Amino acid sequence: MRGLSLFKSSRPPSDMAKADVDVTPVMNVFVILIPFLVSMAVFTQVSIIEFSVPSDVGQSSGQSSDKPRLRLTVLLTESFLAVTEGERMLDSLPLLDNGQYPFDSLKQALSLRRPQSDFSDEVIVAVRDRVAFRHVVRAMDVSRESGFTKIGISGAADDPAQGR
Repeated sequence: MRGLSLFKSSRPPSDMAKADVDVTPVMNVFVILIPFLVSMAVFTQVSIIEFSVPSDVGQSSGQSSDKPRLRLTVLLTESFLAVTEGERMLDSLPLLDNGQYPFDSLKQALSLRRPQSDFSDEVIVAVRDRVAFRHVVRAMDVSRESGFTKIGISGAADDPAQGR
């Protein structure tokens, strides 16, 4: 029964005991692979949009007898853009024939209205519910290009009298 064993001896051969592990080929692959992967990586740039809620929100009730000073407001709806000051509409800009918002006209209107405003560096962007977010960001960018440094964002009711 001794001849049925798969191994002739229990000790490894002497040439295996003296073998060295050669890691040079693996290191060569890593030397080539790592710079390749780093060069192919996509480096993204994170953009931040700074905005705030309108500054009259949340003031103490002791100052509620004073009327808040009106700020320019850009109103974005599904069918038009408007520049308002309080309840008074200063400019109404309907959508273009291709269904796009007239942001060039908005920039001109804001540039004209900015010197006349009590707050020449503040504007509020008021948005209705069904307006796409990309249009809101574009309106904020146009406001910044027109010289406004403080941009607030607000929701706009469809029917202000009923609060909806």
